[in-house]
Amino acid sequence: MIESPVLSLGIIFILGFFFSRLIKKLKIPTITAYIILGIFLSPNLFNLISENFFESSGFFTNIVLGMIAFSLGEGFSLRTFKEVGRAVTGISITASVIPWIFVTLAFWFIFKQPFYIALVMGAIASATDPATTVAVTQEYKSKGEFTDTLLGIVAIDDAWALIIFGLSLSLAGSFINGGANLAGVYKDLLKAFLEIGGSILLGTIIALLFNKFCHFIHTTKDRLIYTFGFLLLCAGSAVIFNLSVILACMIFGAVLANINRTSFDYFDSLREIDAPLYLIFFVLAGASLKLDMFMKVLALTAAFILMRSIGKTSGAFVGARMVGASTAIKKYMGLALLPQAGVALGCALVAKHTIGGVWGDLVLSVAIAATVIFELAGPWVTKLSLVRAGDIGIEE
Repeated sequence: MIESPVLSLGIIFILGFFFSRLIKKLKIPTITAYIILGIFLSPNLFNLISENFFESSGFFTNIVLGMIAFSLGEGFSLRTFKEVGRAVTGISITASVIPWIFVTLAFWFIFKQPFYIALVMGAIASATDPATTVAVTQEYKSKGEFTDTLLGIVAIDDAWALIIFGLSLSLAGSFINGGANLAGVYKDLLKAFLEIGGSILLGTIIALLFNKFCHFIHTTKDRLIYTFGFLLLCAGSAVIFNLSVILACMIFGAVLANINRTSFDYFDSLREIDAPLYLIFFVLAGASLKLDMFMKVLALTAAFILMRSIGKTSGAFVGARMVGASTAIKKYMGLALLPQAGVALGCALVAKHTIGGVWGDLVLSVAIAATVIFELAGPWVTKLSLVRAGDIGIEE
């Protein structure tokens, strides 16, 4: 194993640069390439990551999850809700909640997993990958009602997923801590709602402070430093007060999007530095995978993929039917929502650190394996749904 964390970081960046370009020739998504690279660099294989650097994964996880959640908050502006309308809101909710229920029940009743593990896996299943979806629509120049609805859904879908995950992980705490009796469940349920309320309050306060002093910004460099500093302030405060980093940062972004007319400039500024942080995040996620555990959870991974796919397709159908959407949206929207990547993997890493032990490794192993499958098959399935809906030509 390399002892120097700086040398490990250099190796990760250089190999990540070349490996992603090699993988792209095979039409494999960049995120999947980073995960595979992490597996190669892990103690399981070539062991090229410093132990000290490996132990800092929680530090990078909080930063990257904060950035992801903050950017998702942009989709919660009132302006966005007015543009996407009732249909998008309704479909996005059912397409998040129903996979959560399906996967939870399957893991609990069929595979006899502990309830708190089933609950967390169900929450992870609710997330999607907006980046892949947007990339496919842009690559094939997709246009039409189906495309507009799809882009509206992925803009806010993961926000619901983060709320579901935050609630699920808090509820799981009552079982992790041995409070599985009724009184313990009620106590931890109250704790979960207090955590959610505290995270919302923290995110709101940070956004108000951010907005109050942003008039001191004069250059694009100032904007980047200012925005990143407040993001770290929000994430760090959430850690100190035992609140949800994900929810607090998402509320920070959502409130900012609604009270600042130039908020898009702040969201864009962080996109200038997110690439290297995402690289570290996904490589460390791959390096965290324990191959011996992975081989033991193949059946659970297959069940997760199957039940999430059924949950997404049926959830989108139910939502589309409730809001009176077109036939194409009812039939094919669920397929377009199957890609899954960053948010799900981030939630799995948080769950691993929270749960710990063998069960934490199990959650992460299933999430990583499923992410690779969904990232490989997702773009093709999304394209197929757009073709069937008539928004891109079959010849594409």
